[in-house]
Amino acid sequence: MPLVIRIALLRPLARRRPLGWGPRLAEALITRSQYLSGLPGSTARRAAAAHEALALCRRLAADRPDRHRIDLARALVARVGVPDQQPVGEAIDQLEEAIGCVADATDRAALVVLATARQLLAANLNVLGEPRRALLLALRARAAWESCAPLTVPERMRLARTLLVIGACHHALGRPEEACAVRQQAMDLYRSLSVYRQVRWTSVGLSTAVDLSQSLAATGRAGEALTLIDEFRALLEFWPRVHPPLGRSLQARSLLVEAECRAELGETEAALRAAGQAVDLLRRLAADHPPGAYGGALAGALRVHGGLLLDAGDRPAGTARLGEAVEAARDVDDGELGSALIALAVARITDGEWRAVEPLLTEAVPVCRRWADDLPEVFRPLLVQALRLVVTLTAFDAPSPDGRPGQPPMERVAGLDAVTAGREAVALARKLAGADPRHRALLGHALFGLDQAVNRAGDPDEAADLLRECVTIRRELSADGPDQRRELAWALGNLGNRLHVLDRLDEAVQAHRDCIAVIRADDSGLPPQEAVTPLRNLARTLARLDRTDEALRLATEAENLEQGGT
Repeated sequence: MPLVIRIALLRPLARRRPLGWGPRLAEALITRSQYLSGLPGSTARRAAAAHEALALCRRLAADRPDRHRIDLARALVARVGVPDQQPVGEAIDQLEEAIGCVADATDRAALVVLATARQLLAANLNVLGEPRRALLLALRARAAWESCAPLTVPERMRLARTLLVIGACHHALGRPEEACAVRQQAMDLYRSLSVYRQVRWTSVGLSTAVDLSQSLAATGRAGEALTLIDEFRALLEFWPRVHPPLGRSLQARSLLVEAECRAELGETEAALRAAGQAVDLLRRLAADHPPGAYGGALAGALRVHGGLLLDAGDRPAGTARLGEAVEAARDVDDGELGSALIALAVARITDGEWRAVEPLLTEAVPVCRRWADDLPEVFRPLLVQALRLVVTLTAFDAPSPDGRPGQPPMERVAGLDAVTAGREAVALARKLAGADPRHRALLGHALFGLDQAVNRAGDPDEAADLLRECVTIRRELSADGPDQRRELAWALGNLGNRLHVLDRLDEAVQAHRDCIAVIRADDSGLPPQEAVTPLRNLARTLARLDRTDEALRLATEAENLEQGGT
């Protein structure tokens, strides 16, 4: 019997005998609320069925709480499961109520409801920026599913959704390897279905494919990520016609992953095209929904597109995109706001527009501080980057647009002087690098900036100590590529200069020689001309040691190199 007819027949029976027929009507209404359809008005019909089921189950539970608590929990979960823009706070209240109804139950039916409720609550908490609490709940949801084995096909797909929530929490906490592993488990569950059933659970398959491709890209497996996207591309392009909001969101996310992977593989035009398409999709979604719904996603897409445009050499367009990202994220997503502000600040500094950077950092530093304790994995690295930029503006001479000597640095930015900002950046970066070696490069940058600040403040001794630590870190990272070797050379060059000032001339000579050796190594990937300044610095130090002939030879070598020699 069709579900709609069954509900119509059960309604009058339930009015006459609520305790007898009410549970059957509630069951039918809950099933109706979970029925997916691409027809117009489907979500509204699902929401109406869920509302009716919830009201009915509340009456049943009030009369017989011992018999109908599971029914009430199922109705609460069904209500939250309808994608009708229900406020997150209301959804969380309902899910916590559902968990309370079945928290102590041991029978399988109650455990299924408990697992589903925990998974949905975890997903909502992660959206609110509470990934740690969400992760604990999602792990408990997975444990509940495992205790219900063997699982039916629908239950296996709910387990897959739970695994995706766990992956999203790991991703939010900056754990790409863990996120990738659990998302691969979700994909294995989906692939274990027959082709017919995979079609039935397409939404799970697409969500898993996009999440997993994101993790593959984040762990340096761009080729695998693109292969996975290509496998699901036809469905990703079709799904927006059936389920516009979800389909467009998934398609946009897949395009952003594709854009970053294409850029990593040197396919610039394809990367720009994919990022532009993602921005267009998310603009439409953001325009059709409340600002909080897709504003953060749009800001992220604009930021990625802006970065790709900058890398491609279109600096006006790239900077404009980053400005749009800041506006889209403001009052909507502080994580994206901090990232966009910092990206725009770096672009402005690169373009020599240092005065335009101060207001950006004045906004970015408080935003990152606000969340640094609650979500340190995300906001502490952003705060370190913001503080490093403060040091740049307050410890380094600003370039002059007309070619004259650089303008003196600002005294304070975001209420901070160079040494104060630099010390805070180093302290935070030390904690991050101690917990996760991936942040050692960030610590190296923070030390390099603090060196300049304390040296400018008149303490070359501390500056030299900071640079020794920076050199140690950058030596460890120098095998990663030319950029890392260039940064090592800079640190060695500055160390040589500090030691020269301290009259530790033999040590200075060694630092300068090490700097030149890094640049001239066969595998350095650096242009020979980068050795010009280190050669001159070495010549200057040798001259102080009265090694005049050697100093003159090196100075001549530097001049010839600067004029185009090798």
